[in-house]
Amino acid sequence: MIGYSIRKIRETRKITQERMARILGVSRQAVCMWEANRREPKLNMLHKIARALDVSMDEIVSSIRTGKKREGEKMPKKDIKKKVSFEIMAPEAKKVLLSGDFNSWNTEGTPLKKQKTGLWKTTMTLGPGKYEYKFIIDGQWVTDPTNSYTNTNSLGSHNSVKEV
Repeated sequence: MIGYSIRKIRETRKITQERMARILGVSRQAVCMWEANRREPKLNMLHKIARALDVSMDEIVSSIRTGKKREGEKMPKKDIKKKVSFEIMAPEAKKVLLSGDFNSWNTEGTPLKKQKTGLWKTTMTLGPGKYEYKFIIDGQWVTDPTNSYTNTNSLGSHNSVKEV
């Protein structure tokens, strides 16, 4: 829940995840993991986050302690996860992996299974949120050619984005 609060305040202040990461001296992926409630920032980092967002610690954690939303804010539905499919056509590929926010951009990735048609597929269970990802086809990082929703990453290239 703390990540949801951080994300809402950050978005209200019109600060990108990348800018927030630079301010805090962490990776954008760290900010993403906090906001997806996959990891919780340590107490000293919460102080830095509060200063960066120009709010009190109490404002960040108040919705968690009270279970109440701030004005104009919707609380997320708890523990609603969905099966999300990822697929890419690569008939000549020998190995296709999936890497993104959901697996900390692991270079070993999540393996996809090749179908007889040359389509590679996998399914992941993800909670609500936006997830950036790329396929790794025989060692080459590739955006999803069937998904035009992308974000520019810190390396200047693009990541595909899937919203759950």
